[in-house]
Amino acid sequence: MKALSSAETDPPDLVLLDVIMPRLDGLEVLHVLKQRPQTADVPVLLLTIDRSEEITLRGLWAGADDVIQKPVNNELLLAKVEAALQRKKKIDQLKGIIRRHLDPSIAYKVLHQPENTLSLVRTHLAVLFTDLRGFTEVSEQLDPEQTANLLNRLFEELVRCVLRYGGTLDKFLGDGLMALFGAPVSYPDNETRAVCAALEMVQTLEQLDSETDQNLDMGIGISSGEVVVGPLGSSMRANYTAIGDTVNVAARLTALASGRQIIISEAVAKRLDSQVKVEKLPPAKLKGKRNPLQIYRVLPGQKLDIVMRRKT
Repeated sequence: MKALSSAETDPPDLVLLDVIMPRLDGLEVLHVLKQRPQTADVPVLLLTIDRSEEITLRGLWAGADDVIQKPVNNELLLAKVEAALQRKKKIDQLKGIIRRHLDPSIAYKVLHQPENTLSLVRTHLAVLFTDLRGFTEVSEQLDPEQTANLLNRLFEELVRCVLRYGGTLDKFLGDGLMALFGAPVSYPDNETRAVCAALEMVQTLEQLDSETDQNLDMGIGISSGEVVVGPLGSSMRANYTAIGDTVNVAARLTALASGRQIIISEAVAKRLDSQVKVEKLPPAKLKGKRNPLQIYRVLPGQKLDIVMRRKT
């Protein structure tokens, strides 16, 4: 029992487990390890003197990476340990990629409930686009390494804003990005979360300006509505993304955002928390839309902690 508690607080790289042990048998310990989030992904090699097919199947069904018959051949055991650790290393690398794109709580759901979060579904969400203005001129004044470092630093902070409010990084687009609020995990206040993230992005850009003296501008557009979201692509490679008119509208709104404006659709404005202050603008004619669309501007300088208060 002490070893189980220790494994929960400080998960090991691998567990070598005998089926026959005092108090708890190995299969019971294996079950406990696989039920706990902290140890669910730790490789487990099960040792047994029982050479029956039944015990091997029970061990594999319970989550063991391998079942090894005793007496153990040391070279075989070392090879199986090395193989299990290599598999874990590759899995950890994939998890690292997922966690860089998702809020930790969302990443956990994606990793442990993939059938519920990584299928194509129709859903309502908010889509956010950013687009840097004047970056071409800035890059002409810098060498390629400086340009890459500046862009990486900015993206690091912008993605942090997305994840802080429960959003998902969809993709980078040259010197901009696309983010989703509402997939793979949705909240009742997706639109408010998107706007709070956008306001924090503008503040981040202002802070970066004061440190680098680059005077970058950025437009942000946010729309919300029905989309199809999930893995899209081929059997060889697919990206988790959203498609639909809502995505197109958000991209078009970004093009309308001058300076450091945040332009939102009426669908977003109607769903915002009452503390978020917006200004109604004249209807705008968007490319690909027959009728003008009512748009709003999020008033700058708002420091909102609405979402963070709800999370605590």
